Amino acid sequence: MAEDKRIIRKAFTRVGIGYGTFLMITLALQLGIGTLIAALSFLGVTIPMDSDWYILFSSMANYVVGGIVTYVIIREMPVINKPITRRAGGKWLAAGFLVCISGLYLGNMIGQALMSLVSALQGKPMINPVEQVINGLSGWTIFLTMVVMAPICEEIIFRKILIDRIRLYGDKAAIVVSGFIFGLSHGNFYQFFYAFFLGIVFAYIYIQTGRLRYTIAFHMMINFLGSIVGLKVQNVPWLLGVYGIFIMGAVIAGMVVFLQNRKNLVFQAGGHEAWGKGAFKVLFLNFGMVFFFLVSAVTFVISEIS
Repeated sequence: MAEDKRIIRKAFTRVGIGYGTFLMITLALQLGIGTLIAALSFLGVTIPMDSDWYILFSSMANYVVGGIVTYVIIREMPVINKPITRRAGGKWLAAGFLVCISGLYLGNMIGQALMSLVSALQGKPMINPVEQVINGLSGWTIFLTMVVMAPICEEIIFRKILIDRIRLYGDKAAIVVSGFIFGLSHGNFYQFFYAFFLGIVFAYIYIQTGRLRYTIAFHMMINFLGSIVGLKVQNVPWLLGVYGIFIMGAVIAGMVVFLQNRKNLVFQAGGHEAWGKGAFKVLFLNFGMVFFFLVSAVTFVISEIS
């Protein structure tokens, strides 16, 4: 048992270092690109930091550079218990998507409530960084970054690369750790809770099917509904009403589906099972994961300050 805990702690230390480095690279790139833009402004070249091309370039740089470095750090971890590829039925996928919508809505409500409380305590309004960025972008940029680029890159980085290497420690550990890392990597409390819930559902779907295409498709549809559709209906009252009814119907249906099927969820034990008594300490209270949490805290603070 002691030897298993040592192996598990060592593995998740590497995971924490890998994804903490991902966040550090994101911060470094933002600083570097910002510095370059400031330098160019002295030469008469003005590039607004909320422009379409800046968002596209910085987003791609974050995913490509950060993703590659993270992969290099954790690639030596053995891929022993990779999810088995199996086809999912339409009914199962529809149920999974409804649960995703429920997790998205509930997580968003928690995040909004928390930030409203913080706003009241500080005596000043808090600004949702996602809404602030979206409102300044064109539709095609929102589509390319949030509906195409983000789902593909994030599912590879936070599901494929990660879960293939930590499922050895059990499905429950892999799902929870993947969800936490995915949530914290969004860098603010507005997104953390719903990203965490979505990360949990996406991880379960990937583990059960072994097909990343399912989670990519779900991720794309959710981002499309939340960005493109959400923006388009704002100025058309009757469309906003239809949209609201659709979302609430999906949320309720997702809750019902989850409650009816929660006892049928399947979780496989790992060769070095990490879930159980003392799991939190082994999975999260190691050097790597503490490093990841500290870097995450920095990103959250910068998000609120900026």
